[in-house]
Amino acid sequence: MKIYTKQGDGGFTRLADGKGLSKSDFRLEAIGDLDELNSHLGLLVCKVDSELASKLQAIQSSLFVLGAHVASDSKEVLGNMELISLHDIVALENNIDALDAQLAPMRFFILPGGHETIAMAQIARTVCRRAERSLIRWVQATEHTAYEIAMAYMNRLSDYLFMVCRFLHHSLGIPEIPWNSGK
Repeated sequence: MKIYTKQGDGGFTRLADGKGLSKSDFRLEAIGDLDELNSHLGLLVCKVDSELASKLQAIQSSLFVLGAHVASDSKEVLGNMELISLHDIVALENNIDALDAQLAPMRFFILPGGHETIAMAQIARTVCRRAERSLIRWVQATEHTAYEIAMAYMNRLSDYLFMVCRFLHHSLGIPEIPWNSGK
């Protein structure tokens, strides 16, 4: 199989099920943002301990499943691959609660940074928010109501990534950097 086909040179591509569409379509924007988020999480996995890495890799797998569903409506292509479920959201919430239990209460807004790994996690968080917005745009434009749980998952995932940032500050011994509003 060749890597390049030249079929996309004119600004169009094909989805997994063969459906053609413009590369500027909301659907492709959502697929691309999910892919970018997955790549940022992959980089973060390289920098964190094995326990956190394992949790992030499970999230990466869920994002691949979500991307596959966005890329195809075909049952033949998707097979028995289940879309994000409430169980996945509960798992994120449990992970958030477990991290939160280890941290002091948040008393101020924090600036991203302080350590390269924390900055990577903050970038993943912000890319997650963008992927969430892209998914919502596509869902609203096409009225794909089956994605309501997936949209909630993306919202919760950005919350989880924020808690990962706070946890990394704690575990690496790097003080959180308070935002000084100037007031």
